[in-house]
Parts: sequence; C-alpha cells; structure tokens
Amino acid sequence: MKNDMKLSHLEPRWIEDIAKIHYDSLPNDFLPLLGLDFLINTFYPAVISSELGKVFLALNEFNEPAGFTLVTLNSNEFLRDIIKNRFWDFLKIGIHSSFISLINFKNNFQVILSGLFSKNTSDLGEIYIIAVKNSFRGKGIGKLLVKKSMDYLVENERSGIKIKNTGIQYRMDRIFL
Repeated sequence: MKNDMKLSHLEPRWIEDIAKIHYDSLPNDFLPLLGLDFLINTFYPAVISSELGKVFLALNEFNEPAGFTLVTLNSNEFLRDIIKNRFWDFLKIGIHSSFISLINFKNNFQVILSGLFSKNTSDLGEIYIIAVKNSFRGKGIGKLLVKKSMDYLVENERSGIKIKNTGIQYRMDRIFL
C-alpha cells in the first residue's frame, strides 16, 4: 500500500482533511480537545506559516490525505512562532477552554510557560504529531512518514529526533523504525 502513496507538503486545501485525521486519531490529545474548529482555523494555518515546522502528507491514489506528520526543527521555537502568528486566536481559545475545565487550564498554562520560557539547547528535531486514518493503518504509511520526517531533519542538520509521546503512542521506535 505505501508504494501507492505520494508524499506532499501541507497546502491550505488539505487543512480540513488533516485536522479531521488529527481530531479522529488523537481525540484525547491536547490540541484536538481544543476543537476541530481550532485545528482548522487557527492551528494548521499557523503551522503552514511557520518556517520551523513542516507537515508531510501521505496522499492516496485519489490525491486525498491518508495520514500526516508534523515535524519541527525546534519545538519550543516552533510553538512560540505559531502562537505569535495567530496570537489573538490562541488567546481566545485558551481563555475559553480554560473556563471549561481545570485540566484545560493546567494544560494551557503549561503550554504558555513552555512556549515562552523553555530553552531548547539541543539540536534534536521532533515529530510533534503523527496520525494515519483508521482505514489506512497497518499499511506502512506511518513508517513512510517517519522516514520522510527523518530525512527532513537530516537535511536541516539535526543530530537526532525525539517523538512526542501522548501515552497512547508507545514504543514508536519499534513501530516505525
């Protein structure tokens, strides 16, 4: 199946598809908990405008996204960059979601602190998000996307890679590498 896949970069026409894959694949992750509308109208438009992150898509034979990965050259700087690009949108959703639950408030506070004050002194890149549509899982698409992400990090002179772990994604190195 992976041989039928074409790799591409995220373009505005695919934002809604990618947001839906993200929302469906990682429903308990922090970003999807902020809502599909947030992913479509705030997060992914900000991601596209950042030079510090790249979204790679696996497109099926109909040129539709089957999965994607978001890889960053420096996750702290990336986070600062996308928040800066859409500051008022991030502030609005942050305030709104903070009133919904104490957990959201805690998560929002941690993201703000991390984005504003954390210093990344390593030269590791990060796979920030990886998601594949349910109907395409188990067909090597994740492995293909991780390989593309790793190639991108090597091209950008990163010494290694770290993979964000949401708790449901376990032993990613054994699955993808």
